[in-house]
Amino acid sequence: MSKHELGIAQILTDQYNMNILAATSHKARSARELAFMFDIPLASCYRKLRELASAGLVEQEGSELTADGKRYKVYRSKIGCVTLTYEKGILHMKVDLNYRSAPLEITQNMATPKPREL
Repeated sequence: MSKHELGIAQILTDQYNMNILAATSHKARSARELAFMFDIPLASCYRKLRELASAGLVEQEGSELTADGKRYKVYRSKIGCVTLTYEKGILHMKVDLNYRSAPLEITQNMATPKPREL
């Protein structure tokens, strides 16, 4: 499993990331709106959105204006479906992204220790 795939698997097992992905799957939402919905500190919400965007799981759909003329970004999930199975120590995750024809498939033997970084 590549570092990129492992990163996506870790991102998708984070509760706040999944809340954000679910809330943005049908409607583009701002960081402020997401922070309020899930009681996440605004700075943490922006960090989560950057993490999700760098993994290709959300995208900025546009920007909107507040009543006082300030511009803010709105984000939408790019995930169509995630399937997670765990059987006899093997984790298998299939991520269907809206823009890709082939799903991203991640398989990891959970009993195998991760290599240590030097």
